[in-house]
Amino acid sequence: MSGFKVKLRNNLDPKWVEHQGKDFLYLQDPLMLSNNSMLIPAPIVPLLRMLDGTKILEDLKTVLDATMGLDFPSATIEDLINQLDKTYLLDNVNFKNTSNRFLDEYRDGPSRSMMHSGSIYPADSAKVSEIIMEFCEKTPITTPKPDEGALVGLLSPHIDFARGGSTYALTWQAAAPSLEDIELVIIFGTDHIGSGSIIIPTLQNYSTPFGVLKTDKDIVNNLISIFGPDIALSEELHHRSEHSIELAILWMHAFMKNKSLKILPILCGSFYKYMSGDELPAEESFFSETLDILAEAVNNHRALIIAAGDLAHVGPVFGDSSKITPGAKHSLGLHDNESIAAICDGDAELFFQISKAENDKRRLCGMAPIYLMMKTIERAYGQKAKGFSMGYDQCPADINGGSLVTITGALLYA
Repeated sequence: MSGFKVKLRNNLDPKWVEHQGKDFLYLQDPLMLSNNSMLIPAPIVPLLRMLDGTKILEDLKTVLDATMGLDFPSATIEDLINQLDKTYLLDNVNFKNTSNRFLDEYRDGPSRSMMHSGSIYPADSAKVSEIIMEFCEKTPITTPKPDEGALVGLLSPHIDFARGGSTYALTWQAAAPSLEDIELVIIFGTDHIGSGSIIIPTLQNYSTPFGVLKTDKDIVNNLISIFGPDIALSEELHHRSEHSIELAILWMHAFMKNKSLKILPILCGSFYKYMSGDELPAEESFFSETLDILAEAVNNHRALIIAAGDLAHVGPVFGDSSKITPGAKHSLGLHDNESIAAICDGDAELFFQISKAENDKRRLCGMAPIYLMMKTIERAYGQKAKGFSMGYDQCPADINGGSLVTITGALLYA
């Protein structure tokens, strides 16, 4: 590491945690190139802020002392840098070479592996079916299917099943009667790595405990022909570790395991840059071209378009200064209801503008997938799809319940 400028990778999603009565910053590679994570003691965190790519290892001690009055032993600094390097948390040659190797392995495999089996759900199909059946038995549905129209859109949570199982169960039970003739499933999932790309397709198939779901490579190749592989597939490796599509598609496959169909898995980067200024996602040329390709695919198949997205992320875990109080929970529910109403009206622009007007205060991590789902439906069918929501829950995001993730499901008909 000596002589090289040291830079921490972007989009590591650090979180403050308490361990043995002390505060630590938790860091883990979101690409899961390493199974290891790091707990950085609070007094050392200022050192991380210096790792911006402008300083070499030998300069860090001097700069910390001169600018912040912190006197860290050289051995402490060097040990931290080495540990960050070993866990691929630095933006350097080691990380780039390793990520390229993992990308080659991902593309060469028969399908995308079930990266979160064993932690969020079992890999055994019988055990998964048993879990899903238990959730469905605990949360039976009473909402009837609309008399007119076909199911064209579905919002599914992508939170873990322990917290979101009831909402998953309500949503997919309500959808079940309309799944018989589905030939193509386009699924938009949140890219939690914080991608710079809005559209991230993959040519790889997806495995679930119920078998392999084949990706419609013709549609992906149409996207590649428009944007070129260097753009369309530049962040394809994000699919390997991202849980959003994996968790939602497992429930889908459980309800459609006896059907012949293809999927189109697309991860969606952040809409953060659109939350200020006058620029809108739909005005981007690449966005319109993508919608044209997806709309053509929908018109050539009996298609279901899924958004794998959660709603609000609020509280100290996500950067807020204060914990969520009972009054704040009530207010949060009212604001979430506004967004849910826009979804049920199939109004993508209203859904977006609600969050923009509040400066993205609730941090809807499903913003891009939900927006893209509604826009694809509108482009394909020439009208907004309308429907209803299934369930709503405010899920704890820390052991004290001071931070929350909110979720819902929705079914849209055209």
